Amino acid sequence: MPGTTVLLFDRGGRDLVSQARTASARYVVAKFRELPGVEEIVVVTASPEAWEGSPCTLIQDPPEEWHFGARFTAILSSYRPKRILYLASGFGLLFSDLDWQRLLQANLPEPFSVLNNFYSTDLALIVPPWPIPDLPRDNPLGMRLWQAGYTCYELPRCAATQLDIDTPGELQILALHPGLPEEVRRVLREVPTARAQALLEAIVNPDAEVVLIGRVSGHLLRYLDHQAACRFRVLSEERGMEASGRAERGAVLSLVGILAETTGPAGLVRTLSRLGDVVVWDTRVIMAHYGVWPPVEERYACDLMQYQNVSDPRLRELIQACAESSTPFILGGHSLVSGGMYLAVELAWHGKDMERGFRPLPFGG
Repeated sequence: MPGTTVLLFDRGGRDLVSQARTASARYVVAKFRELPGVEEIVVVTASPEAWEGSPCTLIQDPPEEWHFGARFTAILSSYRPKRILYLASGFGLLFSDLDWQRLLQANLPEPFSVLNNFYSTDLALIVPPWPIPDLPRDNPLGMRLWQAGYTCYELPRCAATQLDIDTPGELQILALHPGLPEEVRRVLREVPTARAQALLEAIVNPDAEVVLIGRVSGHLLRYLDHQAACRFRVLSEERGMEASGRAERGAVLSLVGILAETTGPAGLVRTLSRLGDVVVWDTRVIMAHYGVWPPVEERYACDLMQYQNVSDPRLRELIQACAESSTPFILGGHSLVSGGMYLAVELAWHGKDMERGFRPLPFGG
């Protein structure tokens, strides 16, 4: 079986999320260098200085905006690999050596692809590699491969396969992980964790209730039903709003956004705070409902409750109300209510008897 070329896209940057992504990616790349079956590791980055000393081939991004599919296809044309493992820089931190080995050794009828998530892809083993010059981002990669005739396989869903570092929301949960690499732990040392700790305590408490709002998948709901002791009150809406183009077209509608039009943003927060002991909220949906997409610095300020740094008055009022609520609110994007929640459940049961958990065991008769 021919070796696999690893292709990692690192956006670079000096903000908290960018630093965490790069630290995670450097750790993952160092792992790959020790694994059999890896032929070459190629890192595409806007910050090559952050990769000094890392065992990989660096390609520097141009200073202007670039197109994911065109960049991906150009690299395929240059390297002509037989097998390629693509991953985003915030993905793979929690994979074990065995996880990577199983993936790299996958040998199935071609053409095939193994994905972390068919509907929102952060990792794809693609055999043989396929050019995708018209794909603007990696999220719909699984769907595009299926349309091209690939047999698509999906990894089992857990924290390792679903966590993608994308917002400060999931970083608050990740910062509680006891086994982080030192470089990642240094980046996260100032991340507030009190709200995330309240979430973990609620998850294992049969008397607690957690409110979960945003692009929540059915997969996650089934997982929570089996693995969490608490009750969940869930509002799932606008899944795929970015991949489908609804956000870009201004077609997003949010039930909580409509409620906020009646109560005001602060009134909405007061209502939500009455519904549970902790609120976990993918706020990108209500942002899109408002027709407001702040720059990345302001979105991160929202997640960290730094409402003074939010310019839109509706969002500023909403974030201030969340910050001042006696009910803990954890705010973020899609990754918070996907990989972040898988991780929260695993961490909540860490050191406890998760095998016994809070559920009946199946009876085989």
